[in-house]
Amino acid sequence: MVHGFENSHNMYRMQRPMEVVTMPGGIILPRKEVDNGPMWGLGGVCDETGAFVPLSYYDGGWATHGGSYEWDEVEQMDCDAVYFGLYFAHWGHFLVDLMGRLWYYARGLAAGKPLKLAYIGEEEPKGNFLEIFQLLGIDPADLIHVTKPTQFRNVIVPEFSCKSCEWYSPEYRAIFDAMIARVAEEGYAPEHLKDVEKVYFSRMSFGKAKHSEFGENNIAKWLETNGFASVAPEKLSVRDQIYLWNHAREIACLDGSIPMSLAFSNNPQLKLTILHKTSLEHLNVELYLLMRPCEVTLLDVWYEPFKGYPKNIGAGPFLLHLGEDAAAYSALRGWEFPFTQRQLEKEKRKNCAKLAWRIADLDTKFRVLASKLLPRSVKDGLRRMRHG
Repeated sequence: MVHGFENSHNMYRMQRPMEVVTMPGGIILPRKEVDNGPMWGLGGVCDETGAFVPLSYYDGGWATHGGSYEWDEVEQMDCDAVYFGLYFAHWGHFLVDLMGRLWYYARGLAAGKPLKLAYIGEEEPKGNFLEIFQLLGIDPADLIHVTKPTQFRNVIVPEFSCKSCEWYSPEYRAIFDAMIARVAEEGYAPEHLKDVEKVYFSRMSFGKAKHSEFGENNIAKWLETNGFASVAPEKLSVRDQIYLWNHAREIACLDGSIPMSLAFSNNPQLKLTILHKTSLEHLNVELYLLMRPCEVTLLDVWYEPFKGYPKNIGAGPFLLHLGEDAAAYSALRGWEFPFTQRQLEKEKRKNCAKLAWRIADLDTKFRVLASKLLPRSVKDGLRRMRHG
């Protein structure tokens, strides 16, 4: 199916301003996972009496985090801190579920103040995640990883500025606007990306995708034949990504975390093709299409021969196939379609075998059993199907 963005789930822009509260003697609790609690555990901010501060709770709809619990000892820090919330290293979740309090910095409310930014969780930011903090004027030396209940002079709690799959606020958009403006002010224009006008953000170099997504090679070949440069987004800096999202004439990518980086684009003339790799809906992408309007086309490239798979939009596994929709879209755009139907069907059968192998987990649990029970002719046939 080929179609545009329709906002069929009635997502919206929040009109009221985001709130912020300051808690004198506020206490930040590290994350604590409990049975039958919030999906991402307890933790957050309490006032000096130990009462939980509701504004520090995260409600992402399907995922939640926050809540008080008992503690014995409290560390003391003689400084003021802004509460970031939970941190872990996942690009899509970071954009929509974790960084929504950073509007306090994007709107300049922290400027000139000796503030620390306190976060909880088991991981520490590095790489592109650290670069996002820096683009918002946050010195890495001012990040505090709270691993024990810690009392500060004051804890500032900005409201989380969007709700997954439901709404965004001007404050949330301001976070990305501030980073776009910073990169523009720096005059950032990397030589290796200056002449790139058509980009295909590929997942073929991404470790997880190698074992859960089958058939992307044909998609890459199709787009490269039509002038797209294949780029691995996980190998780009945040500045590189901001540059491409604002200077490329056209971008294509598989659904998932990648199109959520549209948040970094302030280019309504951008032609964006999102390739759906599953029949399952990915509502977060619709939120970003609402926030960053552009010339978008949504194109189905999925094939789902096995009931119950993929399990969800994140886990997969996925089988990608260029069918009639892709051929029709190619004709509509005046592109070359470099495959015969016979070639595509052969590739689909091969990838079906790979998908079945993955689902059954033959590479691990059943390989020994199969080697004992299956006739050599069957094993040879399976091997040929997997490797073409």
